[in-house]
Amino acid sequence: MSTAGVAGRRRAGRVAAAVVAGLLAVGTAVFTAPAAGAADTAPTRAAVFTRGADPGPRVVTLTMDADWYTPGDVPRVLQILRDNGITAGFGLTGRYVERYPDQVRAIAAAGHKLINHSYDHPAFTGLTSTGRADQLDRAEAAFRRLGLGTDGWFRAPYRDGYLDDGVRADLASRGYWISYDWTFDTTGYRGAGTEVILDRVRRYTVPGAIVLMHLSSESTDTAALPAVIATLRGMGYGFTDPYRSVTRGAIGLHWAALGGRGSVLGVPRTEERVATTAGTAVQWFAGGRVYWREGTGAHEVHGAIGARFVELGSVTSYLGFPLTDETPTPGRTGAYNHFDGGSLYWTPGTGARSVYGAIRAKWASLGWERGFLGFPVSDEVGVVAGRASQFQGGNVYWSATTGAHEVHGAILSRYLALGGTAGRLGLPVSDEYPVPGGRRSDFRGGWLRWDAATGVVTAGYA
Repeated sequence: MSTAGVAGRRRAGRVAAAVVAGLLAVGTAVFTAPAAGAADTAPTRAAVFTRGADPGPRVVTLTMDADWYTPGDVPRVLQILRDNGITAGFGLTGRYVERYPDQVRAIAAAGHKLINHSYDHPAFTGLTSTGRADQLDRAEAAFRRLGLGTDGWFRAPYRDGYLDDGVRADLASRGYWISYDWTFDTTGYRGAGTEVILDRVRRYTVPGAIVLMHLSSESTDTAALPAVIATLRGMGYGFTDPYRSVTRGAIGLHWAALGGRGSVLGVPRTEERVATTAGTAVQWFAGGRVYWREGTGAHEVHGAIGARFVELGSVTSYLGFPLTDETPTPGRTGAYNHFDGGSLYWTPGTGARSVYGAIRAKWASLGWERGFLGFPVSDEVGVVAGRASQFQGGNVYWSATTGAHEVHGAILSRYLALGGTAGRLGLPVSDEYPVPGGRRSDFRGGWLRWDAATGVVTAGYA
């Protein structure tokens, strides 16, 4: 619910009644529970956060809403928050953003969370899906003209329809996967005195509470803000920020340890959800995803490796769950993630490539990317009678009967010229090995020998 001045307080009785009912609701809808067996796919419904995702700790999140009628004393609010080390959420309508761009820039520059609060504050249950999309898009466009964005976070005007399944579906269809609701409203927008506001704070604060205040010049919330903060601290509460409030458990701790919204993962985009089955979880962030599984813990994927992982099917693919975060290779020439079923390696020149199974084991035995084979430049592919992966320094071939063997250098060039696995030589049955005067590789159908003196590769057939 955003301030709308006198005009806003004269809305239809249906909306007003919904607002009053909402003011008294405390902890009735914490967040939408993840569905068992859910796939690692985009949410079809926005997750509603009436309290923080982890309601156990004695922390609260402060938020302020604003519509276009008056800007509010933004410098004063930001100073109070800064002095108290608090990061808050700001639900702003598109027309507020358009009318008061300097205030919005200041809010964003201070690190506070911007939330799409619609364009002109209508009741969402009274709109069609097209109308809802228009409200979201016009508001987001106002933010983007300032070089800002809301990362797919939304707050319902008047709290109207915040639990409505159709509204939540329409939000998700536009990429708004977090509906950032609130636990109680201080009612400063009604001109409530400080003692009334503090009484509501004492009565309705619960662990994980999301407190709604209003930014308008008519609201008494700004004047009461220092007392609200002091009262909450006197009650034994600390403050968390909106970003952290939508994370929980091992995923939340891991994200925070990586640097939170300042890390490569950035801002949370979804709630924590079941990844595949019970005992697994995933949460999407602006820059990547964090997966958790009982027994292996929480690990992130991001960037080109994350994109390739998702392209392959993420945790439902042969790779399974990540066992590491993305990690720089020695010398920082590339990066990798290890997974249940293999690895993804990346360099700027090769892109992200998967390697797994017996071919990965052979590559590892030869020194990983530090060996003569270097980084993979292809995923594993099917070849005649087997499988193969191409590396910077050669190829590794595999079949169930021959095992995994490497071929490289001049011998590889000659082998490929003779047709590779489709030629008379067939699959390799040995790695390259030294012989008097040169080196040799054996194949199902013969051998190739490199002469050190002449550089000539000679073929022999069985």
